[in-house]
Amino acid sequence: MWKNIRRVLGEPVQHDPLIEFEDGLLLIVDAEQLTTNLCSKLKQFIDVEDTLVYLADTSGASRGFVPVDPAAEHSRGLPDIPTDGRMANWFRANRDILPLDGDSPVIEYLYDELEPFLSRGMGIVFPLISMERLIGLVFLRLGQMPMNKSQLVNLEVLSRQAGLAFENALLFKERLRQNERMYRAEQLATMGQFAAGIAHELRNPLTAIRSTIQYLSGEFDEGSENRKLARGILDEVDRLNNIVGNLLSLAHPSENRPVQIDLRQEIEKCISFTEAKARSQNVELQVVCEDGLPNLLFDPAEFRQVLLNVMMNGLQAMPHGGPLTIKAQRPTHAAGAVSAKGGRILVDISDQGPGIPHELRQKVFEPFFTTKPGGTGLGLAICRSIVKRYDGDIWIEQADGGGTSVKILLIAE
Repeated sequence: MWKNIRRVLGEPVQHDPLIEFEDGLLLIVDAEQLTTNLCSKLKQFIDVEDTLVYLADTSGASRGFVPVDPAAEHSRGLPDIPTDGRMANWFRANRDILPLDGDSPVIEYLYDELEPFLSRGMGIVFPLISMERLIGLVFLRLGQMPMNKSQLVNLEVLSRQAGLAFENALLFKERLRQNERMYRAEQLATMGQFAAGIAHELRNPLTAIRSTIQYLSGEFDEGSENRKLARGILDEVDRLNNIVGNLLSLAHPSENRPVQIDLRQEIEKCISFTEAKARSQNVELQVVCEDGLPNLLFDPAEFRQVLLNVMMNGLQAMPHGGPLTIKAQRPTHAAGAVSAKGGRILVDISDQGPGIPHELRQKVFEPFFTTKPGGTGLGLAICRSIVKRYDGDIWIEQADGGGTSVKILLIAE
């Protein structure tokens, strides 16, 4: 823009990294490429050794600001920044470049969230603002040369340009995500026709096979090899029946019967269903329910199906033991784009297993995608289908101390 104005005024066009950066914004819609461009331009007028860009995550995989490239070496081990944490709220109110050296009251106030970045030598953080919204934060690790006033002014200009550029990238990413959702809806429609067809074709012969094997197993001696083989066949037939049932549940959800349910009571029922398996794996089941939670308007069977599915995933992630924590509380911030009617309840099921990589936290909700050997990839897809029918949301974050935290946001009655 500034280059064109200078041409109109007849002024000579000079080499200016800020103008070149602004021109390049119009051509880039990929956040990682924008980050590379930003780093390159910063190094032309500031002594910068490293740049770390955090953007608002609108995918549903998280509810905060996440690194643009979480797999990069300099991003590993860094936490997400809460969308309503002290740091985000401070930058929404101030919108200033914040030097991280010294012992200012601001650093002290934000220290808990800044500490991971301070420990990596970050010396400056500035906000990315677009349309009066905070869409990201940029951390810089400076070299030996201190910044002068002119460089600070240039950095303020560049931060505004970068805010608009990253906003465009986020909008483009959201458009791609909408296209993916439309494609997924078409997939589910096709799957519904497929599932309805195979249900009749498979269930009848499976029932006949099961009845026959069950009858024949009675002819074999208890503990014999033939009896064990018959038992194995029955288990496999039951597994196939379960897969067919899951397909039908995903493609053609059964008619639900929502009633008012007490969340604590339903969680306790699920605990009773899983405590034997948990005890056999040396897994400690921990329940933390906030007092005075309102009731949910939910089909009890469907609620237990969601909770049990996630709990079983947690148990499978910890074959050698560990804590599995189920928390229910009112959310402390706007944790997702759900209906505003009524109150909200956040259910958090956290394990201390190996965790799920950031780039897979959305894909695990897609039908037939699984990270478990022998898994069907339908469990979490069904959970999301059920939760969405009740105007809720479900997503995955990293649990405190590692592991997986599955968060379910529900509308209270």
